[in-house]
Amino acid sequence: MQQVANEAGVAAGTIYRYFKDKNELILELRKDVLAQVAAHILEDHHLGTLEERFKRIWMKMHNFGKQPSPANLSYEQYAHLPETNTDEIRNTEFKLFAPLQQLFEEGKAEGLLQPLHSRALYALSMEPAMTLARSIRRGLVHYEAHEIKLACDLCWKTILLPTQPTH
Repeated sequence: MQQVANEAGVAAGTIYRYFKDKNELILELRKDVLAQVAAHILEDHHLGTLEERFKRIWMKMHNFGKQPSPANLSYEQYAHLPETNTDEIRNTEFKLFAPLQQLFEEGKAEGLLQPLHSRALYALSMEPAMTLARSIRRGLVHYEAHEIKLACDLCWKTILLPTQPTH
């Protein structure tokens, strides 16, 4: 807390006026970072077909994830802290990312998407966007634009119900 206070240019006691302890500060920071991420990737989430909306969100997640922004780097840090894996954080995530869950539910209702839980659909189709972005941001790999588009297309196809029976 002392380091945070020094960075903010205030006394450590000032921080305790707003947060009871380090965990509460981290929780509030995590909520703020999640809100920034959700606002960015879900802007105009309602425009277009289901596929267009999915791909736009996927690309926004990817583009956001490959930027070394403070919010993005903070998100990675907070995601691995045990104190932030709480019901409160899960409820916050659920509310902030509700449009994404609605997209999956709409796709299932229309018979377009696999009948899996929305979290499973997210894991199969959206998490690869962040994984690819993280590897780019860390300088581990370089992808061409057409490869990123192909990855997005493959993620979409992963959760689609087949139109033809597979043998």
